[in-house]
Amino acid sequence: MKIDMPLTFPQQVEPQRVGTTGPPPSQSQGETPALSSDRAQFSVDGEKVQQLKGNLAAVPEVRQDRVAALQQAIASGNYNVSGQQIAQAMSSDLLGGE
Repeated sequence: MKIDMPLTFPQQVEPQRVGTTGPPPSQSQGETPALSSDRAQFSVDGEKVQQLKGNLAAVPEVRQDRVAALQQAIASGNYNVSGQQIAQAMSSDLLGGE
């Protein structure tokens, strides 16, 4: 009984094309294969993307109303946050949650 049998591989392996029909094109040894052009098509049109970019640009990076309310609560001593709330917010931020 042989344990280490030699493995045989085909001399020339060609990748299988996905999405093509019919047999693969035949090639002789010296020919360079003709390259087909690949295309990508997105389901969202460019106009919608531009509209969403405009909407995002209109949203302020810092919400001044929230900042002012928090500053007022801190100044008056009414801003109380538990350690558990801080830990939850930190872990949510690290894990990418909202």
